[in-house]
Amino acid sequence: MCTRFTAALYSADTRRDAGPGDAYQRAIRYASGTLAGQSPAASRDGRWATWAEHRAHIDAAVEPFVDAQQLPDTAITARRAVRVTVTPLGEDGWRGWTERSLVDCTLRRGGPDGSGWRVAGYEIRQAGLR
Repeated sequence: MCTRFTAALYSADTRRDAGPGDAYQRAIRYASGTLAGQSPAASRDGRWATWAEHRAHIDAAVEPFVDAQQLPDTAITARRAVRVTVTPLGEDGWRGWTERSLVDCTLRRGGPDGSGWRVAGYEIRQAGLR
């Protein structure tokens, strides 16, 4: 669930999205009701305007990240982490900075029908730029 949530969170595409909040709207399909009711960050640190100039989309690679200090799952909660590498790519050949982050997800059992896992919270930690 964390992998799908993160992939959607980093799916911005200035060619089809009205703004950076559109990717967040796609990600909340995997979120609990509490998280889904929160507002997304407004501008992704002002980068949206630069991306839009180049008609950029985000190229994202999401992979599981094993944390040796991860707590064990319970019947209703779990924690998962993923590593995400993202690069904005413009239609005009422009290439933005590649960013690497770790996304820690808190999962809770109970989808819309009371089963399955949903993302109840998340934290993004920067792992570096290049």
